[in-house]
Formats: sequence, C-alpha cells, structure tokens
Amino acid sequence: MQRAIILQTFDLTKTKENTLKDFSQKAVELANHLLSKRKSKRLMDLHKATYSASKKSTSFGSQVICDIERNVVRSKGIAIKRITVKFNVPRNCKTFETKATYFVELGMYPRKRLPVPIKKNRSFQRFNSLLEIGWQCKTYGLTPNLEIVAYLSKEETKLPQRKNMLGIDINSKCFAVSVISPEKKVLKQTYFGKDIWIRRKKIMQRRALLQSVNNVKKLKILRHKETNFVKTRLGQITNEIIKIAQRFDSDIAIENLKRFPSKGKRFNREVMRIPFYAFKQVLESRCFDNGINLNIVDAYHTSKWCSHCGAVGKGHSSNYSLFKCKDCGQVVNSDRKASLAVAVKSFLERKHCSDRTNFFQFSRRRVSVNGLFRSNDGFEIKCAVHNVSSPMECPRL
Repeated sequence: MQRAIILQTFDLTKTKENTLKDFSQKAVELANHLLSKRKSKRLMDLHKATYSASKKSTSFGSQVICDIERNVVRSKGIAIKRITVKFNVPRNCKTFETKATYFVELGMYPRKRLPVPIKKNRSFQRFNSLLEIGWQCKTYGLTPNLEIVAYLSKEETKLPQRKNMLGIDINSKCFAVSVISPEKKVLKQTYFGKDIWIRRKKIMQRRALLQSVNNVKKLKILRHKETNFVKTRLGQITNEIIKIAQRFDSDIAIENLKRFPSKGKRFNREVMRIPFYAFKQVLESRCFDNGINLNIVDAYHTSKWCSHCGAVGKGHSSNYSLFKCKDCGQVVNSDRKASLAVAVKSFLERKHCSDRTNFFQFSRRRVSVNGLFRSNDGFEIKCAVHNVSSPMECPRL
C-alpha cells in the first residue's frame, strides 16, 4: 500500500528559494530534452541512448536522472511543464530534527545538500502518526511549488475474512450499499452521494452560462470548487461506509469498472463524470487503515441478474431506475439490486468456500446462479435455486 503526503515548507531564505527554483527548472528542461530524444516507450532504450549525455551535461545525481527518465516514458508526448523530482533515502536525501524544526535534506548537486525546513502543521502530524504505526518513507519529492512530498509505503498483510459482505454499486447519481450474510439475509440497504449529483448538475448549468460569456477566471474558480466538493464528500461517504462495515462485521466488495465505449454525448457526459477511480482510491486507503478486506469483482451481469430467482435478463427496461425480471416478475430498484449482486458474487468467489452449492438458494424456480460468472472464470456453480420463498430484499432501508 502506498500514499503520499504534501509537507509544506516555511522560512526559506532567498538563496534557498532560488536554488530550489533553479533545480526544478533545470529538471523540466532536461525532461523536455529527453522527450525530444525519445524514440520508443521502453525505459531501457531511452536510458541507453541519453544517460551518458545527461550525466555529462547536468550536475544531477544518477537517481534523479533515472527518475526524470521514468517521467518522460510515462508522459503522453506533450511538452512537460511541471515535474516532481524524487530523492531516495539515504543516498540523495535524509532527515533530521532540531528542537523546533524538522528538516528534509535534499541532495542537489555533488557533495552539496540543502536542508529544507518543514512546517509542523496538520499534514506533518499526519505524517508522523503514519510513521508511528509502521509506515515507511524512503522517498521524498520536490514539487514546482517548493513543497516536499513524502511517499510512504507499508506491506499489505493477509487479513481474516469477516462474516458478512457489503456490496457497493456505483453509478452517476448515487452509491447503493447492501449488507448480506451467508445465511441469505439482507442486513441493511441504503444510498449515499445523491447530493453530489444534484450539486454537480447545478455546477454544469453554471459552467454553461460562464462558457457562453467566455469568463475564463470564474470557470477556473468553479472547477476548483467542484473538485474540492467532490473530494470532501467522497471522504465523508467512505467514512460512513466503513462504519457500516464495522457495525455489521463485513468485508467490502466493489465492481472493477473499466472505460466505457462512447455511446453519445449525453451518455458520455453522465457516465464519464462518475468519480469511481477517486472513490476507489479513498476506499482502499480507509479499508487498509481499518483492517477490512476490499474485494474487486468483475462487473459481468451484475446489472442483469435477478436477486429473487437468480435469472439473468437482457438488462434494464425503458425505466433505467427499475429492474423487472421477466422470469419471476419482480420489480426492484436497479441500483439496490446491483449492490446485492456485487455482494453475492464476492461471497461466491471466496477461496475458502469449497462447497458453493450451499450458498444463496433463492426460489423454487429452476435457475442457477452461474450467470454471474463468465464462461472462462473457472467457477463450477451448478446448483438449482430452491427452498426460499421470500425475495432477497431488505424490507426497510
């Protein structure tokens, strides 16, 4: 597991500030020079062709040059304007602390190190708290804004599986959550994040108005406000989901959503604005901190599968918010049903479940649950559904 924390610098003398700016500017110049020399996307090809010349023409250390080469390889071929230069501990960087100040000493030039003072604010307190619980920091980075980025890492340990499962379905308008037990009982169902869609819809209307008058300054301010709002709400939603998982002793399962094919301007505008990747990053971090397993399941047929009889239909009807099964006739909210499917699929994929035929038998209809898996997944689930007359739905939200 990895994460990064920005540590703010303070009380920089004019000489230190100019030195850091000059170093950052030269790193950008070197990156653009290497970009012009790049002929393939392989790092070794670029390294063999340019390393010796870069070492002679610049005063950068070997580790800094190699890191800039990696940034160039990862770039999309566009001119690089900003770059964060990384320094490894202890060869090119070390830390020390006085009575009042914490310093990160960067190896700028051969035999010259520059101590950078760090402000002891909430970010620094968070950095220290992570170090105390076993996180390690072996790399620091210098940003163009003259801030220090601490890259922390910690080995992931195998966690015991919890009794229940919490499934999350992510869509453009809300996050649907369902908690189920191995005994086929739905413990809780709820929704989060409806206010994100409402707020972003108003922002889209505001943005269209500003674009019509070409107000670039206010458009930039609006974009920052939207980004900050979404990040804050995703953090709050994640904390609520973690509390539910702890309350019901549940692991968490989400879909492995991939890039959607283009299906028109309106579809792209709604689907591409789903903050799935940002939500996934925050959720992974929170689950790691709280000792909860996060299971990533394939999204195959989770929207087409009926949570009552187990049949797989053709998808949504004309009303996208409702799912109607053509086999048993059940009508249910599609998001709530999809979150149940994600939880059920994660239960079925558990490695310790040698006998999966005892899991999730629904109504007396002769329908199997293997429709949740692709033919090449290797799961042999041939059980007929029976013995349960009530639908797999929570009576209360």
